[in-house]
Amino acid sequence: MEFDLSVHINRSPDDVFAFLRDKDRFPQEPGSPVLLLEKTTPGPPGMGTRYREIVQMLPLVRGEILSEITHYEPGIRLDEDWSGAGMEGNLTYLFIPEEGGTRLVQRETADPRGWLRLAAPLIRKSLGPALQNRLEGIKELL
Repeated sequence: MEFDLSVHINRSPDDVFAFLRDKDRFPQEPGSPVLLLEKTTPGPPGMGTRYREIVQMLPLVRGEILSEITHYEPGIRLDEDWSGAGMEGNLTYLFIPEEGGTRLVQRETADPRGWLRLAAPLIRKSLGPALQNRLEGIKELL
């Protein structure tokens, strides 16, 4: 599955990048499926930084997602490879200057593994709007 989403944010590319770079420092928005988000490597974020997330996938189903920063270009691009909760993928953020702010572009791949492949159409249908809502939430926070 591939997703290509974007939102305009009235902040500089450097500000938006810093927010996403430091994602473990900010509280999750109400209703977020992310129950825990922690940085598991020492030092400031950069290439090789790893994160651990616990997400609520269904009312009684939780999953762990591990991610690692694989491209780190301040104010321009931030990539993470991730795996867990029966899927693996890549997340790319692009920070494009636009009309006194930033066009935040999110490109994400998500590949279900095992039995989840059977549910891929349902996952795609629910994940796309959830990702766009998350971008809108980032816009609101900034």
